Amino acid sequence: MEETDREKRMSRQWLTRCASVLAGALMLLAAPPAARADEPRFFVAPLDEIPVTSPLVTGARAAGMGFVCMAVADDGSAITSNPATMARLNRAELSGAFMRSAFAIEGERLGDKFATDLSGTDFASFRFAYPFPTFRGSLVLGLSAERIYDFSDRRVAGYTETLEGSGDVWSSVENYFSDGSITALSAACALDISPTISLGVTFSYLTGDYSKSFVFDDVYQDPVISDRYDSAYHHEDQYQADISGVRGTIGSLFYVSEQLSVGVAIDTPTPLTYDGSGWAYEVEDSAVVVDTSVLFSDKITLPFAFRGGVAYAPLDFIVVGVDLSYSDWSEMRYVGPITTEIQQGDDGVLKVDYLYKETLGYGIGAEVTIPSWPLRLRGGYVHRPMAYNGLTLTRDRSYYTFGAGILIDTVLAVDVAWMQGTYEREDTDFAYCESVETSALIVEATYRF
Repeated sequence: MEETDREKRMSRQWLTRCASVLAGALMLLAAPPAARADEPRFFVAPLDEIPVTSPLVTGARAAGMGFVCMAVADDGSAITSNPATMARLNRAELSGAFMRSAFAIEGERLGDKFATDLSGTDFASFRFAYPFPTFRGSLVLGLSAERIYDFSDRRVAGYTETLEGSGDVWSSVENYFSDGSITALSAACALDISPTISLGVTFSYLTGDYSKSFVFDDVYQDPVISDRYDSAYHHEDQYQADISGVRGTIGSLFYVSEQLSVGVAIDTPTPLTYDGSGWAYEVEDSAVVVDTSVLFSDKITLPFAFRGGVAYAPLDFIVVGVDLSYSDWSEMRYVGPITTEIQQGDDGVLKVDYLYKETLGYGIGAEVTIPSWPLRLRGGYVHRPMAYNGLTLTRDRSYYTFGAGILIDTVLAVDVAWMQGTYEREDTDFAYCESVETSALIVEATYRF
Protein backbone atom coordinates (compact mmCIF):
# COMPACT_ATOMS: atom_id res chain seq x y z
CA MET A 1 0.00 0.00 0.00
CA GLU A 2 2.86 2.36 0.83
CA GLU A 3 4.49 1.72 -2.54
CA THR A 4 1.20 2.33 -4.36
CA ASP A 5 0.74 5.70 -2.65
CA ARG A 6 4.24 6.69 -3.68
CA GLU A 7 3.54 5.71 -7.28
CA LYS A 8 0.35 7.75 -7.29
CA ARG A 9 2.20 10.77 -5.92
CA MET A 10 4.86 10.42 -8.61
CA SER A 11 2.25 10.13 -11.34
CA ARG A 12 0.41 13.20 -10.02
CA GLN A 13 3.58 15.28 -9.86
CA TRP A 14 4.59 14.20 -13.35
CA LEU A 15 1.18 15.29 -14.66
CA THR A 16 1.62 18.66 -13.02
CA ARG A 17 5.00 19.12 -14.66
CA CYS A 18 3.65 18.22 -18.07
CA ALA A 19 0.87 20.76 -17.58
CA SER A 20 3.43 23.37 -16.62
CA VAL A 21 4.97 23.13 -20.05
CA LEU A 22 1.79 23.99 -21.84
CA ALA A 23 -1.76 22.71 -21.81
CA GLY A 24 -4.39 21.10 -19.70
CA ALA A 25 -5.99 19.40 -22.69
CA LEU A 26 -2.81 17.51 -23.42
CA MET A 27 -2.36 16.43 -19.83
CA LEU A 28 -4.80 13.65 -20.58
CA LEU A 29 -2.68 12.53 -23.51
CA ALA A 30 0.54 12.64 -21.55
CA ALA A 31 -0.75 10.73 -18.54
CA PRO A 32 0.29 7.08 -18.33
CA PRO A 33 -2.14 4.45 -17.14
CA ALA A 34 -2.27 3.88 -13.40
CA ALA A 35 0.83 2.01 -12.28
CA ARG A 36 0.48 -1.46 -10.80
CA ALA A 37 1.93 -2.08 -7.36
CA ASP A 38 4.38 -4.63 -8.79
CA GLU A 39 5.39 -2.48 -11.76
CA PRO A 40 6.48 1.00 -10.64
CA ARG A 41 6.67 3.89 -13.10
CA PHE A 42 9.16 6.71 -12.56
CA PHE A 43 8.48 9.81 -14.62
CA VAL A 44 11.16 11.87 -12.96
CA ALA A 45 13.07 13.80 -15.62
CA PRO A 46 11.70 17.23 -14.71
CA LEU A 47 10.19 19.12 -17.60
CA ASP A 48 11.23 22.74 -17.43
CA GLU A 49 9.08 25.64 -16.34
CA ILE A 50 6.72 27.41 -18.70
CA PRO A 51 9.33 28.84 -21.09
CA VAL A 52 7.62 32.25 -21.30
CA THR A 53 8.81 33.28 -17.83
CA SER A 54 12.34 34.05 -19.09
CA PRO A 55 12.43 36.40 -22.10
CA LEU A 56 15.62 36.65 -24.13
CA VAL A 57 17.87 39.70 -24.18
CA THR A 58 18.85 40.29 -27.81
CA GLY A 59 20.41 43.76 -27.76
CA ALA A 60 24.19 43.26 -27.85
CA ARG A 61 24.98 46.39 -25.84
CA ALA A 62 22.56 45.54 -23.02
CA ALA A 63 23.60 41.87 -23.05
CA GLY A 64 27.24 42.81 -22.61
CA MET A 65 26.43 45.13 -19.70
CA GLY A 66 24.61 42.64 -17.50
CA PHE A 67 21.23 43.10 -19.23
CA VAL A 68 21.28 46.76 -18.15
CA CYS A 69 19.21 48.91 -20.52
CA MET A 70 16.42 50.80 -18.72
CA ALA A 71 18.32 54.09 -18.47
CA VAL A 72 21.33 53.22 -20.63
CA ALA A 73 19.89 52.25 -24.03
CA ASP A 74 20.45 54.70 -26.88
CA ASP A 75 19.58 52.54 -29.90
CA GLY A 76 16.75 50.52 -31.43
CA SER A 77 16.92 47.87 -28.70
CA ALA A 78 14.90 50.34 -26.60
CA ILE A 79 11.77 49.39 -28.57
CA THR A 80 11.09 46.31 -26.44
CA SER A 81 12.90 47.32 -23.24
CA ASN A 82 12.19 50.97 -22.43
CA PRO A 83 10.82 52.78 -25.49
CA ALA A 84 11.35 56.18 -23.84
CA THR A 85 15.13 55.91 -24.24
CA MET A 86 14.62 55.74 -28.00
CA ALA A 87 14.09 59.54 -27.80
CA ARG A 88 17.89 59.85 -27.53
CA LEU A 89 18.37 58.91 -31.18
CA ASN A 90 19.32 61.76 -33.48
CA ARG A 91 20.09 59.65 -36.57
CA ALA A 92 18.05 57.01 -38.36
CA GLU A 93 19.40 53.52 -37.84
CA LEU A 94 18.93 50.01 -39.16
CA SER A 95 20.23 47.02 -37.21
CA GLY A 96 20.23 43.24 -37.28
CA ALA A 97 21.55 40.56 -34.92
CA PHE A 98 22.13 36.83 -34.66
CA MET A 99 22.42 34.73 -31.53
CA ARG A 100 24.19 31.44 -30.94
CA SER A 101 22.99 29.76 -27.76
CA ALA A 102 24.12 26.59 -25.99
CA PHE A 103 22.54 24.49 -23.25
CA ALA A 104 24.38 21.82 -21.23
CA ILE A 105 22.86 19.78 -18.42
CA GLU A 106 24.43 17.25 -16.08
CA GLY A 107 22.52 15.42 -13.40
CA GLU A 108 21.73 12.30 -11.49
CA ARG A 109 18.51 10.32 -11.40
CA LEU A 110 18.03 7.52 -8.86
CA GLY A 111 21.81 7.09 -8.72
CA ASP A 112 22.35 7.06 -12.50
CA LYS A 113 24.14 10.02 -14.06
CA PHE A 114 23.13 11.66 -17.33
CA ALA A 115 24.23 14.58 -19.51
CA THR A 116 22.78 16.39 -22.52
CA ASP A 117 24.05 19.18 -24.80
CA LEU A 118 22.08 21.37 -27.19
CA SER A 119 23.12 24.36 -29.30
CA GLY A 120 21.83 26.43 -32.20
CA THR A 121 22.18 29.67 -34.14
CA ASP A 122 19.19 31.78 -35.06
CA PHE A 123 17.91 35.23 -35.92
CA ALA A 124 17.79 37.50 -32.85
CA SER A 125 16.47 40.88 -33.98
CA PHE A 126 15.87 43.29 -36.83
CA ARG A 127 15.15 46.94 -35.98
CA PHE A 128 14.58 50.29 -37.66
CA ALA A 129 14.29 53.65 -35.90
CA TYR A 130 13.70 57.06 -37.44
CA PRO A 131 13.91 60.43 -35.62
CA PHE A 132 11.62 63.08 -37.12
CA PRO A 133 12.88 66.65 -37.39
CA THR A 134 11.43 68.77 -34.59
CA PHE A 135 11.81 72.41 -33.50
CA ARG A 136 12.71 71.21 -30.03
CA GLY A 137 12.89 67.94 -28.15
CA SER A 138 12.68 64.64 -29.97
CA LEU A 139 10.14 62.45 -31.76
CA VAL A 140 11.27 58.96 -32.80
CA LEU A 141 9.35 56.08 -34.36
CA GLY A 142 10.63 52.52 -34.38
CA LEU A 143 9.79 49.12 -35.86
CA SER A 144 11.29 45.79 -34.88
CA ALA A 145 11.08 42.02 -35.16
CA GLU A 146 12.70 40.37 -32.17
CA ARG A 147 12.88 36.73 -31.06
CA ILE A 148 11.93 37.13 -27.42
CA TYR A 149 11.43 33.47 -26.36
CA ASP A 150 13.31 30.31 -27.30
CA PHE A 151 11.76 26.91 -26.51
CA SER A 152 14.74 24.71 -27.46
CA ASP A 153 15.32 22.08 -24.76
CA ARG A 154 16.53 18.48 -24.61
CA ARG A 155 16.63 16.17 -21.59
CA VAL A 156 17.46 12.47 -21.58
CA ALA A 157 17.54 10.46 -18.35
CA GLY A 158 17.78 6.76 -17.64
CA TYR A 159 17.66 4.35 -14.73
CA THR A 160 18.77 0.72 -14.40
CA GLU A 161 18.38 -1.63 -11.43
CA THR A 162 18.93 -5.36 -10.88
CA LEU A 163 16.02 -6.71 -8.89
CA GLU A 164 16.87 -8.86 -5.87
CA GLY A 165 15.79 -12.45 -5.96
CA SER A 166 14.84 -12.82 -9.63
CA GLY A 167 17.92 -11.12 -10.97
CA ASP A 168 15.78 -9.41 -13.61
CA VAL A 169 16.98 -6.03 -14.83
CA TRP A 170 14.60 -3.10 -14.71
CA SER A 171 15.57 -0.22 -16.98
CA SER A 172 13.79 2.94 -18.06
CA VAL A 173 14.72 5.82 -20.34
CA GLU A 174 13.03 9.20 -20.76
CA ASN A 175 13.64 11.48 -23.74
CA TYR A 176 12.15 14.96 -23.73
CA PHE A 177 12.65 17.42 -26.59
CA SER A 178 11.05 20.79 -27.35
CA ASP A 179 11.58 23.39 -30.06
CA GLY A 180 10.15 26.66 -31.33
CA SER A 181 10.20 30.36 -30.49
CA ILE A 182 8.10 33.51 -30.19
CA THR A 183 8.85 36.65 -32.19
CA ALA A 184 7.59 40.10 -31.21
CA LEU A 185 6.60 42.35 -34.12
CA SER A 186 6.65 45.79 -32.53
CA ALA A 187 5.90 49.43 -33.30
CA ALA A 188 7.08 52.13 -30.91
CA CYS A 189 7.00 55.88 -30.44
CA ALA A 190 9.12 58.07 -28.14
CA LEU A 191 9.11 61.80 -27.51
CA ASP A 192 10.43 64.40 -25.12
CA ILE A 193 7.63 66.07 -23.17
CA SER A 194 10.08 68.37 -21.36
CA PRO A 195 13.83 68.95 -21.29
CA THR A 196 14.17 66.34 -18.51
CA ILE A 197 11.42 63.81 -19.25
CA SER A 198 10.89 61.41 -22.16
CA LEU A 199 7.98 59.04 -22.67
CA GLY A 200 7.56 56.05 -24.95
CA VAL A 201 5.05 53.37 -25.81
CA THR A 202 5.33 50.06 -27.69
CA PHE A 203 2.67 47.76 -29.08
CA SER A 204 3.81 44.21 -29.88
CA TYR A 205 2.09 41.40 -31.73
CA LEU A 206 3.56 38.06 -30.65
CA THR A 207 3.67 35.14 -33.05
CA GLY A 208 5.47 31.81 -33.00
CA ASP A 209 5.28 28.06 -32.68
CA TYR A 210 5.95 25.35 -30.14
CA SER A 211 6.53 21.61 -30.49
CA LYS A 212 7.19 18.98 -27.87
CA SER A 213 8.02 15.28 -27.86
CA PHE A 214 8.20 12.98 -24.85
CA VAL A 215 9.16 9.30 -25.06
CA PHE A 216 9.34 6.90 -22.12
CA ASP A 217 10.45 3.26 -22.22
CA ASP A 218 10.28 0.88 -19.26
CA VAL A 219 11.49 -2.73 -19.54
CA TYR A 220 11.96 -5.70 -17.21
CA GLN A 221 14.62 -7.90 -18.84
CA ASP A 222 15.53 -11.52 -18.11
CA PRO A 223 19.34 -11.59 -17.58
CA VAL A 224 19.70 -15.15 -18.94
CA ILE A 225 17.54 -15.01 -22.07
CA SER A 226 18.55 -11.69 -23.63
CA ASP A 227 15.71 -11.56 -26.16
CA ARG A 228 13.00 -12.14 -23.55
CA TYR A 229 11.42 -9.53 -21.34
CA ASP A 230 9.03 -10.03 -18.44
CA SER A 231 7.13 -6.83 -19.18
CA ALA A 232 7.61 -3.70 -21.27
CA TYR A 233 5.95 -0.34 -21.50
CA HIS A 234 6.35 2.39 -24.13
CA HIS A 235 4.78 5.84 -23.92
CA GLU A 236 5.10 8.56 -26.53
CA ASP A 237 3.32 11.86 -26.95
CA GLN A 238 3.88 14.74 -29.32
CA TYR A 239 2.15 17.99 -29.99
CA GLN A 240 2.66 21.25 -31.79
CA ALA A 241 0.96 24.63 -31.54
CA ASP A 242 0.85 28.01 -33.22
CA ILE A 243 1.17 30.86 -30.73
CA SER A 244 -0.25 34.37 -30.92
CA GLY A 245 -0.67 37.22 -28.46
CA VAL A 246 -0.35 40.94 -27.81
CA ARG A 247 1.65 43.04 -25.36
CA GLY A 248 1.96 46.72 -24.54
CA THR A 249 4.91 48.52 -22.96
CA ILE A 250 4.89 52.00 -21.43
CA GLY A 251 8.23 53.59 -20.59
CA SER A 252 9.64 56.79 -19.16
CA LEU A 253 13.07 58.36 -18.77
CA PHE A 254 14.03 61.08 -16.29
CA TYR A 255 17.21 63.14 -16.51
CA VAL A 256 18.12 63.93 -12.90
CA SER A 257 21.38 65.61 -13.92
CA GLU A 258 23.86 65.54 -16.78
CA GLN A 259 25.45 62.44 -15.27
CA LEU A 260 22.40 60.66 -13.82
CA SER A 261 19.24 59.29 -15.48
CA VAL A 262 16.44 57.01 -14.32
CA GLY A 263 14.24 54.77 -16.49
CA VAL A 264 10.98 52.99 -15.64
CA ALA A 265 8.82 50.69 -17.80
CA ILE A 266 5.75 48.50 -17.40
CA ASP A 267 4.66 45.57 -19.57
CA THR A 268 0.91 45.05 -19.61
CA PRO A 269 -0.57 41.58 -18.99
CA THR A 270 0.12 39.47 -22.07
CA PRO A 271 -2.54 37.02 -23.33
CA LEU A 272 -1.09 34.11 -25.32
CA THR A 273 -3.17 31.64 -27.34
CA TYR A 274 -1.88 28.17 -28.24
CA ASP A 275 -3.78 26.57 -31.13
CA GLY A 276 -2.59 23.13 -32.07
CA SER A 277 -2.90 19.37 -32.14
CA GLY A 278 -1.32 16.41 -30.42
CA TRP A 279 -1.38 12.66 -30.12
CA ALA A 280 -0.42 9.97 -27.63
CA TYR A 281 0.59 6.37 -28.18
CA GLU A 282 1.14 3.70 -25.54
CA VAL A 283 2.13 0.05 -25.79
CA GLU A 284 2.14 -2.33 -22.82
CA ASP A 285 3.41 -5.89 -23.22
CA SER A 286 3.06 -5.62 -27.04
CA ALA A 287 -0.56 -4.45 -26.78
CA VAL A 288 -1.63 -0.96 -27.76
CA VAL A 289 -3.47 0.53 -24.77
CA VAL A 290 -3.72 4.14 -25.93
CA ASP A 291 -3.78 5.60 -29.42
CA THR A 292 -5.50 8.96 -29.54
CA SER A 293 -5.26 12.52 -30.85
CA VAL A 294 -6.72 15.88 -29.91
CA LEU A 295 -7.18 19.43 -31.17
CA PHE A 296 -6.86 22.16 -28.57
CA SER A 297 -6.89 25.91 -27.98
CA ASP A 298 -5.29 27.02 -24.70
CA LYS A 299 -4.92 30.51 -23.32
CA ILE A 300 -2.34 31.77 -20.84
CA THR A 301 -2.18 35.38 -19.62
CA LEU A 302 1.20 36.51 -18.34
CA PRO A 303 1.19 39.05 -15.47
CA PHE A 304 2.41 42.63 -15.29
CA ALA A 305 6.18 43.10 -15.51
CA PHE A 306 7.76 46.10 -13.79
CA ARG A 307 11.27 47.26 -14.64
CA GLY A 308 13.44 50.15 -13.56
CA GLY A 309 17.02 51.26 -13.87
CA VAL A 310 19.62 53.93 -13.14
CA ALA A 311 22.52 55.06 -15.33
CA TYR A 312 25.41 57.14 -14.01
CA ALA A 313 28.30 58.59 -16.02
CA PRO A 314 30.97 59.84 -13.60
CA LEU A 315 33.26 60.60 -16.56
CA ASP A 316 32.63 61.15 -20.25
CA PHE A 317 34.02 57.74 -21.16
CA ILE A 318 32.44 55.64 -18.35
CA VAL A 319 28.81 54.58 -17.88
CA VAL A 320 27.61 52.47 -14.95
CA GLY A 321 24.09 51.05 -14.77
CA VAL A 322 21.82 49.05 -12.46
CA ASP A 323 18.48 47.49 -13.48
CA LEU A 324 15.71 45.82 -11.48
CA SER A 325 12.83 43.68 -12.76
CA TYR A 326 9.80 42.31 -10.89
CA SER A 327 6.93 39.98 -11.82
CA ASP A 328 4.53 37.95 -9.73
CA TRP A 329 4.21 34.79 -11.82
CA SER A 330 1.66 33.30 -9.45
CA GLU A 331 -0.78 35.76 -11.06
CA MET A 332 -0.67 33.94 -14.40
CA ARG A 333 -4.18 33.23 -15.59
CA TYR A 334 -4.94 29.73 -16.85
CA VAL A 335 -7.74 27.20 -16.43
CA GLY A 336 -5.88 24.18 -15.08
CA PRO A 337 -3.08 23.20 -12.69
CA ILE A 338 -0.41 25.45 -14.16
CA THR A 339 -0.20 27.94 -11.32
CA THR A 340 -1.40 26.01 -8.28
CA GLU A 341 -1.22 22.56 -6.76
CA ILE A 342 -3.41 21.38 -3.90
CA GLN A 343 -1.57 19.26 -1.35
CA GLN A 344 -2.38 17.85 2.05
CA GLY A 345 -0.07 19.06 4.79
CA ASP A 346 1.20 17.10 7.78
CA ASP A 347 -1.65 18.50 9.85
CA GLY A 348 -4.22 17.11 7.38
CA VAL A 349 -5.20 20.55 6.08
CA LEU A 350 -5.43 21.04 2.32
CA LYS A 351 -3.11 23.79 1.14
CA VAL A 352 -2.64 25.58 -2.17
CA ASP A 353 1.01 25.69 -3.21
CA TYR A 354 1.86 28.00 -6.07
CA LEU A 355 3.99 26.31 -8.69
CA TYR A 356 5.15 29.76 -9.81
CA LYS A 357 6.36 32.55 -7.58
CA GLU A 358 7.19 36.23 -7.74
CA THR A 359 10.70 37.09 -8.88
CA LEU A 360 12.92 40.11 -8.34
CA GLY A 361 15.97 40.17 -10.56
CA TYR A 362 18.78 42.65 -10.99
CA GLY A 363 21.65 43.43 -13.29
CA ILE A 364 24.82 45.48 -12.81
CA GLY A 365 27.00 46.61 -15.69
CA ALA A 366 29.54 49.10 -16.92
CA GLU A 367 30.83 50.41 -20.24
CA VAL A 368 34.20 52.06 -20.88
CA THR A 369 35.02 53.94 -24.06
CA ILE A 370 38.72 53.72 -24.93
CA PRO A 371 39.99 57.30 -25.39
CA SER A 372 41.06 58.12 -28.95
CA TRP A 373 39.65 54.78 -30.14
CA PRO A 374 36.16 54.03 -31.50
CA LEU A 375 36.02 51.07 -29.10
CA ARG A 376 33.77 50.37 -26.11
CA LEU A 377 34.31 47.53 -23.63
CA ARG A 378 31.51 46.17 -21.41
CA GLY A 379 30.96 43.79 -18.54
CA GLY A 380 28.27 42.88 -16.04
CA TYR A 381 26.58 40.47 -13.67
CA VAL A 382 22.93 39.34 -13.69
CA HIS A 383 20.82 37.61 -11.07
CA ARG A 384 17.75 36.28 -12.86
CA PRO A 385 15.74 34.10 -10.47
CA MET A 386 13.68 31.23 -11.82
CA ALA A 387 9.92 31.45 -11.39
CA TYR A 388 9.18 27.71 -11.33
CA ASN A 389 8.59 26.29 -7.85
CA GLY A 390 8.21 22.63 -8.78
CA LEU A 391 11.86 21.85 -8.01
CA THR A 392 14.07 23.01 -5.14
CA LEU A 393 16.69 25.52 -6.24
CA THR A 394 20.10 24.88 -4.70
CA ARG A 395 21.69 27.59 -6.83
CA ASP A 396 19.53 30.19 -8.55
CA ARG A 397 20.20 31.40 -12.07
CA SER A 398 22.88 34.05 -12.63
CA TYR A 399 25.01 35.23 -15.56
CA TYR A 400 28.35 36.87 -16.18
CA THR A 401 28.42 38.97 -19.32
CA PHE A 402 31.10 40.59 -21.47
CA GLY A 403 30.92 42.68 -24.61
CA ALA A 404 32.60 45.08 -26.98
CA GLY A 405 31.57 47.52 -29.67
CA ILE A 406 33.46 49.26 -32.44
CA LEU A 407 32.43 52.15 -34.70
CA ILE A 408 33.58 51.85 -38.31
CA ASP A 409 33.78 54.99 -40.46
CA THR A 410 31.28 56.81 -38.16
CA VAL A 411 28.26 55.02 -39.71
CA LEU A 412 28.60 51.29 -38.98
CA ALA A 413 28.67 49.92 -35.43
CA VAL A 414 29.45 46.27 -34.70
CA ASP A 415 28.67 44.95 -31.21
CA VAL A 416 29.42 41.56 -29.70
CA ALA A 417 28.23 40.15 -26.38
CA TRP A 418 28.91 36.92 -24.52
CA MET A 419 26.73 35.61 -21.68
CA GLN A 420 27.25 32.57 -19.50
CA GLY A 421 24.95 31.44 -16.70
CA THR A 422 24.31 28.51 -14.39
CA TYR A 423 21.72 27.14 -11.99
CA GLU A 424 21.22 23.97 -9.96
CA ARG A 425 18.08 22.34 -8.60
CA GLU A 426 16.88 19.04 -7.18
CA ASP A 427 13.89 16.93 -6.22
CA THR A 428 14.54 14.77 -3.17
CA ASP A 429 11.28 12.81 -3.65
CA PHE A 430 12.65 11.42 -6.90
CA ALA A 431 16.37 11.37 -6.01
CA TYR A 432 16.92 13.81 -8.87
CA CYS A 433 19.39 16.67 -9.25
CA GLU A 434 20.60 18.73 -12.18
CA SER A 435 23.21 21.35 -12.96
CA VAL A 436 22.51 23.49 -16.02
CA GLU A 437 24.90 25.80 -17.83
CA THR A 438 23.70 28.15 -20.57
CA SER A 439 25.67 30.47 -22.80
CA ALA A 440 24.96 32.78 -25.72
CA LEU A 441 26.91 34.83 -28.23
CA ILE A 442 25.22 37.84 -29.87
CA VAL A 443 26.62 39.63 -32.90
CA GLU A 444 24.82 42.82 -33.95
CA ALA A 445 25.48 45.33 -36.73
CA THR A 446 23.93 48.82 -36.83
CA TYR A 447 24.02 51.25 -39.74
CA ARG A 448 23.25 54.90 -38.98
CA PHE A 449 22.13 57.15 -41.82
